[in-house]
Amino acid sequence: MRVSLFKLTFPHGLHISPHELSLDDSSFAIPADTLFSALLSAWVRRGMEAMAWLDPFLGGKPPFLITSAFPYSEKGLSFPKPFHLRLFGEWRHAEFLPETAFYRLCKGDSQGLEEGTPEEFWKIEQIPRVSLDRFTNRSNLFFVGRVHFRPGCGLWFGVAWLQPEERCQDLPFREAFMLALRELAATGLGGDRCVGYGQFEFELLDEVDWPDPAPGGCGVLLSRLWPKEEEIPALRDSLAWRFVEVGGWAETPAGHVRRKRVRLVKEGSVVPAGVQGGLADLTPPGFAAHRIWRYGYAFLYPLEVGHGA
Repeated sequence: MRVSLFKLTFPHGLHISPHELSLDDSSFAIPADTLFSALLSAWVRRGMEAMAWLDPFLGGKPPFLITSAFPYSEKGLSFPKPFHLRLFGEWRHAEFLPETAFYRLCKGDSQGLEEGTPEEFWKIEQIPRVSLDRFTNRSNLFFVGRVHFRPGCGLWFGVAWLQPEERCQDLPFREAFMLALRELAATGLGGDRCVGYGQFEFELLDEVDWPDPAPGGCGVLLSRLWPKEEEIPALRDSLAWRFVEVGGWAETPAGHVRRKRVRLVKEGSVVPAGVQGGLADLTPPGFAAHRIWRYGYAFLYPLEVGHGA
């Protein structure tokens, strides 16, 4: 499959809440479902129709798939460490593998993965903020978590183009995607955008050909997965997987709405290649303005089973 790799740099930092009650903390990666929702919101802000973007995904024929946004440094890209992999020493609790090590592992070569040391090229700072009571003018001190990347570092994500020339309103989907990405770069993503957090600069890093998972094989998840009901039995054949529960608020034209909670399969899980995923309907009871959807398509990098475990 043809994959476009995009590199993002955040000059003012980034705030992505790991869960609803974590204002003073921040994730240093952006899940694919969060990125997809942000792109859709950016598309709508340009005066476009949301359903023109969503219809092919709801029909099970997505024009593109996206990975989550993972860290990169001047040494290369970082990939999620597959959950079946058991390493020792300093790599035991590492969340990511260097690009070259990840590719070797997926081809069945697990030798030398523990060479070198894991490197974190980001830090999470707690920035003090003050709010004032509108009636009493009393101040309230609180802290906001901000991710700051080392110069020359940031996040990357991949886009696999399945049907890039399919129309999205009046544009091919590739052009529609780039329009939304430019809008999102200017307005920012994540929390506390009013002070510049989440604004980014992007560039097309590379166009690469990644292998498709073989039928009957398995792959490492590079996005979070929402399996459809009929796909759940196939997940029993997974080599390793973990769940994360996602909730929070949805930003809609009708205001902020608390969406329903859902469990997604995490990046780094090793699941069968036949699991596709889809969009989860998280519309809360009583909200009738429109449906609220959460992206959950699987982006898999093929793994040769039986090696590296």
